[in-house]
Amino acid sequence: MVKLLNSDSLIQAFRRLLCEERKIRGMSQLDLAKSSGLTRQCIALFESGQRVPTFFSLFCLARGFGMPAARFILMLMDKMEFYERMQEQDFLAADGRKVRWQARR
Repeated sequence: MVKLLNSDSLIQAFRRLLCEERKIRGMSQLDLAKSSGLTRQCIALFESGQRVPTFFSLFCLARGFGMPAARFILMLMDKMEFYERMQEQDFLAADGRKVRWQARR
């Protein structure tokens, strides 16, 4: 059985992965832009969710982080699956109510 991709989860996961990897490496948006061949504005739009990456952009970003594209895409898929699992779960609020977890956008 093939599971369909949830585009909201994928975009949320991409935004988070991009920000986290950049910060882990101590890179500014400009640093990542220079090492990836993309523009700083493009990186900013990706991080804000105003732009969806192309397949080519994913390869450029992976190169900018100094990792194989396959590893970057696998990291993205893992993060997306995490967000999808979290969205399916209810949690108890401090006042005892059941609440559904919502990813920040």
